[in-house]
Amino acid sequence: MNKTRRQKMQPEVKDISAAQEELSSLRKRYQHDQFCKDNLRDLRKARKFLRLMLKPEVIDMLNLKKLELASESFLDEDLKKLFADVLYRIPVKNSDEKIVVFILIELKTESDKWTVFQQAKYVVRIWDEDFRKAQKKENFDRFRLPMVIPIIFHHGEQRFSVTTELIDLVQTLPGMESYTLNMRSILFDVVTLGENDLPEDLELCVLIMVLQAVFSKDVAERLLAIFRQLRPKIHEPHYHRLWQDCLHYAITSAKNFTDQECKNVIKETRKTGDKIMYDYRTAADMFEARGEANAILLFLKASYGRVPKSTTTAVRAITDLKVLEKLTILAAKCKTLEEFNRALKKFETAVKKPKEQVSR
Repeated sequence: MNKTRRQKMQPEVKDISAAQEELSSLRKRYQHDQFCKDNLRDLRKARKFLRLMLKPEVIDMLNLKKLELASESFLDEDLKKLFADVLYRIPVKNSDEKIVVFILIELKTESDKWTVFQQAKYVVRIWDEDFRKAQKKENFDRFRLPMVIPIIFHHGEQRFSVTTELIDLVQTLPGMESYTLNMRSILFDVVTLGENDLPEDLELCVLIMVLQAVFSKDVAERLLAIFRQLRPKIHEPHYHRLWQDCLHYAITSAKNFTDQECKNVIKETRKTGDKIMYDYRTAADMFEARGEANAILLFLKASYGRVPKSTTTAVRAITDLKVLEKLTILAAKCKTLEEFNRALKKFETAVKKPKEQVSR
């Protein structure tokens, strides 16, 4: 790169500050799927969720103390890429850890009738991986495929309304149903949980409340209800971070949560005298970036019809307002969605490697 061109790039690169990088990281973390994944991949929280999702008699058979993320410690690199959500590996008690059970969790925010089919493919892949490894061992003749318990973890605007049984998706012949592959998934639907169904554990109760809140029309009221739950312990670092998580998640993912409502929530919480509760500047920046990104996506949809998820994710991950302004102009100038996506990749590269460019 020649000196003149490098000098022209420097101001734009420097505009991508550490604060913007942190803001981008926050937005990615608090999008629906990532927020749920992060909580379910926390093994301490995972144990709590499993006690809520599985029958007590099943929990009694599992050694939850030795629960591990299978996608992190068991699966090979190729298989890891196939799992979008969460997979646990848990030894069965009194089996010298020779017998294990897998818990496969698929996250959904809408009713997708092919969810159980997708899970069935994952189950076969897990079996195939375990079978391949067992073939190399001396006691292969005693090998049995491990049990995989599929769970659909649903949180959305409406309850999960499609089948959780694989056979419902198969064209069967009368009297031959038992001869085809079938599988039934456990449905854990956050939408259906009422106030009396919420767990006693404060952390788990709050997480479920905020998962419900982000899809509601009264986000602000529900957030204040969460704050009231946390209020007695809000000065403990763990619960203070949990409250911050709830606010960040609502700001990033709740479509019915406005900038003014966020200000009102923060104002109400500060009436308690808790001045350290939240720095509104972060919230304001997140709202402004979210608004710019949504405006770009609406324009693209109006111009080209359906916008791919990859484009939506990439645009929403950008938090530098100057970059978003340039993308707004590009969205209007580009003749095709493909042309816009090519330009978008250049901006993504600039945002991902600011330090490297500055040091050159």
